[in-house]
Amino acid sequence: MPIQTVHQSLSFDTIIKDHPDRGAAEAHMTKMLVEYGDWPRADAIAAAQRGTSVLVQDNGDDETILIRETTG
Repeated sequence: MPIQTVHQSLSFDTIIKDHPDRGAAEAHMTKMLVEYGDWPRADAIAAAQRGTSVLVQDNGDDETILIRETTG
């Protein structure tokens, strides 16, 4: 089953990135949260393990990221 990260914002077009497995998607989501959102690493890892939509940073831009499992 394909795994994707979906990164959305009011200031840029949606970025959908394919990953070979769940671990790679979680690593990518963690990296985005730590590098662009200044999340503490442990919190970013926990959010990525859940995979649900979270705010990357609270700056009024509504920038979010999530993990999506697709069929096909």
